Amino acid sequence: MSMSEFEEHPIDINAETFCLPNMEGLFPADFSLDEVEFACELDALFSPEQEELPPLFVQTLVEPEDARFQSLEQGFELKTRAAVMRRLRLKRRIAPPLSRPSLKVVLSGRMASISRPLLAFCASCFFIMLLTVVVTAPTFASGLTYLLSGTHSGVLMVNTPPLISTAKVPNAKHVPGVSRTEGQMITVPQAQQRLHFPLSVPSYVPTRYNQSDLYMYEGDNTWVDGPIIVAEYTYSLPGVAPKHITICEFKPQQTVFLVVKDGAARQIPVNHNGSSDSAIFVEGHWTQFGNASSTWVYNDRSEIIDENNGVVFWIVGDPSDGINNAELTSVANSLHEFDLHANHHIGGRLDRVIQSGEDTPSLFAHDVISLENPDNNDGPSFKVVGSTSEQPLSRNVLSSQFPFIN
Repeated sequence: MSMSEFEEHPIDINAETFCLPNMEGLFPADFSLDEVEFACELDALFSPEQEELPPLFVQTLVEPEDARFQSLEQGFELKTRAAVMRRLRLKRRIAPPLSRPSLKVVLSGRMASISRPLLAFCASCFFIMLLTVVVTAPTFASGLTYLLSGTHSGVLMVNTPPLISTAKVPNAKHVPGVSRTEGQMITVPQAQQRLHFPLSVPSYVPTRYNQSDLYMYEGDNTWVDGPIIVAEYTYSLPGVAPKHITICEFKPQQTVFLVVKDGAARQIPVNHNGSSDSAIFVEGHWTQFGNASSTWVYNDRSEIIDENNGVVFWIVGDPSDGINNAELTSVANSLHEFDLHANHHIGGRLDRVIQSGEDTPSLFAHDVISLENPDNNDGPSFKVVGSTSEQPLSRNVLSSQFPFIN
C-alpha cells in the first residue's frame, strides 16, 4: 500500500525497514500483516510528536458526524461578514458601484435618435401645457373651489366678493314673493303642463309654517330650461315681520354654480327616495350697501342647494327663526312629486298658482351664478340673477366687475 501523494521523494518502503522486532507488541494481536505494514508506513511519513498529522486526522478520531468538525460550506466567509456588518449596523455595498452616464450624455444620445417631426410634436404639446398653466393659474391663485350637489348644480366658493351693478338688478332683495300687479291666477294642472319637469312639494315643514302660494316665473333662458316654480311657506304673528321657507325649483339649461363666500358652504347628506346623496348647505348671502363692494352676511339666510333627477332645488330659510341646516335638510328629504288628485298637502291646500311677469324670483336677485356650458367656446361665464342683460358675460369681460377673476 502506498501513500505516494504525501511523499516528497519516492522511497522504498517495507515492513522490515520501519518495523523493528521490539515494535511488534505495539499492535493488536488481530492486526494482519498488511495492517501492520500500513501502520509502519504511516509512522515513516508523519510525526505526531512534531504535529505532522495526516489530513482530517482529528476529525477521523473524534466524532465525524459533529457539525463543528465538518468542512465549512461554500460562501461561509461572505455570510459571516454580512452578519457582522448587520449586527454592527454598518453600511456595506453588496455589489460594486456601477458607472452611470450623466444626464447630458443621456439626453444627447436620446435626442440624436428622435426624428424631427416627433420632436416638433413634443415641443407643441409642451407649449400647449405651459399656456394652459398660465391661463388657469390665476383661477387657482384666487382661491376658487367648486362643490357639486349634482350633475348640473353646485357652488363656486371665492375669497373676494364680486362687484355687482345694482342698475341691472331689481332693488328688492331677500323679499319673498313677487309683485302681483302683472300676475294672473292659473290652476296647478295648467302650471304642470308648462313646466319641463314634475312639480315637487315637501311632506314636512315646521308645524308653525303654512302654505302661502305657488309662484311661476318665466325663467331666464340663458341658464333655465323653461319656467321656474316657487313654493312659499310662511310663519307670521301680529306685529312681527313674517318668516318664510322658500323652495325654488327649475331645470337648468347648463351647469349652474351659485357663487358664495369661501368657507360659507359645505356638503351635507340628503335622502332621495331611499338612496343617499349629497347636497350643499350655504350659510349667508352677498349684500351691497350703496356703492361699497359686496360683503357676505351670515345671519339672515340659510340655503340648501339640491339636485334630483336633473331638477335643481334652492331651499331658503331664515336662521333667526331656527331654520338651520337640520330643518332645511328635513324639508329636502321630504320632497316628492306633487299629486294632482290629492285634496290636501302639508301646510295647506294647493289649488292655484300665481303667474308672474318676471323672469326670476326677487328673493334671489343680486345672487351671482357661474355658468359652465361645454358648448360655449368662450368657456365658463358669470351672470347676476335678475339682470336685464340678454346674455351672460364671459369671465374675461367680468374681470373688472369680479376682482376674484384675474
